[in-house]
Amino acid sequence: MRSSRAGLALLSLLASPALATVPNGFQETAYSSSSLTYATGLAWAPDGSGRLFILNKHGTVRIATMRDGELVTQNNTLVTTVFATESVHTNSECGLIGMAFDPNYAVNRYVYLFVTATASKQQIVRYTDANGVGTARTVLIDNLPTAGNNHDGGAVGFGLDGKLYWAIGDLGNDSGVDADLTSLASKVGRANPDGTPANDNPFNDGVGPNNEYIWARGFRNPLTFTFQPGTGRLWVNSVGTDYEQVFVVGERDHAGYNDYENNQPAGYITPAIKYRTNNTDTRNLTTSGGAVRSGGIVTFTTTETHGFRKGEAITVAGVTDTSFNGTVYVASTPSADKWTAVQAGPDANSGGGTAKTQHLGGSITGGVFYDSTLFPSEYRGNFLFGDYNSHRLVRATLAADGTVATVDSWGTDFYQAVDMDVGPDGALYVVGVTSNRITRVKPEAPGQKLIVSALNHAVVESGRIVFTVRLAEAPTADVTVNVQRASGDEDLTLSSGAQLRFTAANWNQLQTVTIDAAEDADINPDTALFTVSAAGLDTETVRVTSIDNNGARLVLSTVELTLDEGGSGTFTVALSKRPTSNVSVTVARTSGDTDVSVSGGATRTFTPSNWSTPQTVTVAAAEDADNLRDTATITVAAVGSDARTLSVTVQDNEPLEPTITSTPITRAVVGAPYRYDVVAEGRPAPTFSLTSSIQGPIIAESTGWLTWTPQEVGTVDMSVYASNGVSPDAVQSFQVTVKADEPPQAVLTRPAPGEVVSGTMAEFYGDCVDDLGCTRAEFYVDGVLESTDAQDSGHYHYGGEHNRWDTTSLKEGVHQVRMVVYDTTGRSASAGTWVCVGTGPCAAPEPMDGGTGPVDGGSNPGTEVPEGGCGCGAGPGGALAWLGLVLFLRRRRA
Repeated sequence: MRSSRAGLALLSLLASPALATVPNGFQETAYSSSSLTYATGLAWAPDGSGRLFILNKHGTVRIATMRDGELVTQNNTLVTTVFATESVHTNSECGLIGMAFDPNYAVNRYVYLFVTATASKQQIVRYTDANGVGTARTVLIDNLPTAGNNHDGGAVGFGLDGKLYWAIGDLGNDSGVDADLTSLASKVGRANPDGTPANDNPFNDGVGPNNEYIWARGFRNPLTFTFQPGTGRLWVNSVGTDYEQVFVVGERDHAGYNDYENNQPAGYITPAIKYRTNNTDTRNLTTSGGAVRSGGIVTFTTTETHGFRKGEAITVAGVTDTSFNGTVYVASTPSADKWTAVQAGPDANSGGGTAKTQHLGGSITGGVFYDSTLFPSEYRGNFLFGDYNSHRLVRATLAADGTVATVDSWGTDFYQAVDMDVGPDGALYVVGVTSNRITRVKPEAPGQKLIVSALNHAVVESGRIVFTVRLAEAPTADVTVNVQRASGDEDLTLSSGAQLRFTAANWNQLQTVTIDAAEDADINPDTALFTVSAAGLDTETVRVTSIDNNGARLVLSTVELTLDEGGSGTFTVALSKRPTSNVSVTVARTSGDTDVSVSGGATRTFTPSNWSTPQTVTVAAAEDADNLRDTATITVAAVGSDARTLSVTVQDNEPLEPTITSTPITRAVVGAPYRYDVVAEGRPAPTFSLTSSIQGPIIAESTGWLTWTPQEVGTVDMSVYASNGVSPDAVQSFQVTVKADEPPQAVLTRPAPGEVVSGTMAEFYGDCVDDLGCTRAEFYVDGVLESTDAQDSGHYHYGGEHNRWDTTSLKEGVHQVRMVVYDTTGRSASAGTWVCVGTGPCAAPEPMDGGTGPVDGGSNPGTEVPEGGCGCGAGPGGALAWLGLVLFLRRRRA
């Protein structure tokens, strides 16, 4: 946002966060690049190519590539290429926010993106990967809800059933919550791979009121999810108000939002993992029988509902019998006020004291199951996830029954971590929003072993999957690796990679193994086990499960028709694959204007021999007396199976004089582009022309875009004309007032002067008022930059939304706060006040000299600061120095 390149370089240097802290026995490598700024996700291509796809919030998908065990760099900078660029709406949490690969990617090369296309709609878009370049862009699912702000969700992926899943939050305004089955907000959605609703979705009522895509509901802000390898269970990470929650979600499940967080009653699913948002919970133990140990199992009883979850780490302190004190893991929760833990020691009965949960952070982000072989064996099947606020990575281990056994902080200082994935080398790769880097974590000395990229795979019938093999270390002699099917269905076959050879020269290069899945007549998934073995090394077993693909779906040549009044149009219908018996298809108008009718092909029959031959349906539009545009919906249904809809628009054929329906923009700023989209209606479509009192403004004849860059202050008279040969022409005359660019104004709403603040949910917000628009606000406490809200709405919050200022680290007494806002040209202004931390009251501070100059080149005065220690560099010098810190992207909470 600054004009000085030197300043940018300095800020970039100063903003680099410290290296992460990984557990003993592990090491990290940082791959840095400025192209990683505003990263929102990453994923490794499942084709053995060693390519890492990286998402950028502003719409760009980049690819980095692994060679000889390392991501390719040049001059210590990660080398990336552009795969695709989407036009996206980037306010708040919006933008390019999700990615998935097709389960048959090795064959069809399909890559799916979840994007906020505009302030009012999101989309799932599919590309074809053509040698690293995205082609054949197709919008699969359109008009997914968004309010253009936060709680947009963005999780997207494929389940073991071969269906496409995604998740959207409540849009920040409680959309779609509770019993709402009409909106996809606050939901997990599910579709066929082509974007059509799955017939067996639990609330699919055909042409009824329900949204046919809904699969599960009750989620506040499900930013990410992941399917558990082997089981296919869907683990959804949902950012909360009071609790961060991880749900294991099934069909028709309800997670309870907005009524419940970690207190879901019967009929709702409860979180498998939870932790208090930016805080901990403490529960008192009853004085009598609060801690009873029998046979190495302790039953703890609390004086109130505990809300603890299995596997949660609890610190017990203050029990009269001190042998009960220490950190334990919840083994079970037999009732709302009782929980158990394994604890060595003699049988005993005591009470009193407290049970306290661990502090893990305040905004859960991406997670992944470890399904490779480089990490020690105890990590296999572990669930690792990040927290944006605390910069932690958290490790959850699972018990034999699949429930959570332990949850612990695992790594720290992973700055603004938003997503992670396991690479083909078996290492963990983590990306942060503004850290400008990807961090690789791997064991320091793994010992020689076979590294298999993944141990659990799903393959579409008639498709194939690819996994890779390499060694963990350079061998002293050549190593021959054999791959073979050990057991299971013969429809799953090894088509390449049966024998691989590794040497001291190629040990860290990825070698591929390909499994093919034949199509069969049954509807049951097939399973087979393949062993990967080498002399002297542990044998690894790869499990492959087929995705049954037997259901025939309707294939329409188009999903919309435009007809002339009195005319007709056609579309075709076919089946996606051969049915086992005859299929009857009906076509009918199910809503809209009665002038639209199905005039031919209202019933069609497909047989096992003609299923792929398109059959024609004719739709007619009758003449009517009005000049209105008619619309209707046509439903195509396969009896007892699939259904599709097609929209029809009817253009009136009577000439209609033009009418300009848009409102002119009458203000402009010197040096800033002026654009006015002139919209006119009429038949035939109008063309546009312009007269102006000065030279410079122009209008596009066919589109009506009026553009101009004003050069001086003043007023300009303009008239736009719309003509289509029908009299009279439409004329719109207006005057544009041009003024000089003005600096922004900062309006601090909360806290109020002298307001007493405390706890983790204090208010700190305000507005930026500017003639061209604002880009971000920075929030300072005692001169220290604590938070940045980077978006263009003009309304800004500490932490990105209400009640996100954590004041618990501040000493009691007077503190100075300041909000600095920036406009699109980089000019700034500030507003500030003083607050009292603690129970109050505090005496009002006396103003001091030095805080009245402009902040960072802005024209508004800085805020006066109190005497004593509360100024802390809060004048312009202090603010400028702190600008070298990381510019926080608005945290992806909601």
